[in-house]
Amino acid sequence: MTDMPLYLHFIYSFIATIGFSIFFNAPKVTLIASGIVGGVGWSLFYYLVKITGNDILANFISAIIVSYLSEILARKLRQPAIIFVIPGVIPLVPGLGMYNTMLYLVQNDYARAISKGTNVLFVGGAISLGILVITSLIKTLHIISKKAAK
Repeated sequence: MTDMPLYLHFIYSFIATIGFSIFFNAPKVTLIASGIVGGVGWSLFYYLVKITGNDILANFISAIIVSYLSEILARKLRQPAIIFVIPGVIPLVPGLGMYNTMLYLVQNDYARAISKGTNVLFVGGAISLGILVITSLIKTLHIISKKAAK
């Protein structure tokens, strides 16, 4: 990773997230909010990796925050949460790791390919699990509150 200041990481991931939101035909009302979600998610990831050195944990926590912010914004803006979640996690996806895994396989460097590929799988699992935890928790709390209201 580069040694840019944290605010530049936020700005660049904000712009990238808005770009993916446009690519996915998100409503114009949601573009800035999606950008903020992606910017916060990536900035948190970058900060946590610098502190802990553990990219799997950093991705998990960042995905939790992205998912939580998406659920909040979905209710505020009366849109589906998926409009914020998908573009918000795009900056977290380990694209370079996937590329390097395939490069090592093509170069017949199987030890490095397995090492990098395993890390990529764990990172992908951490992102998925972070989204799953918050989405399930929010839906469960929503069902409980509906039953309590009756």
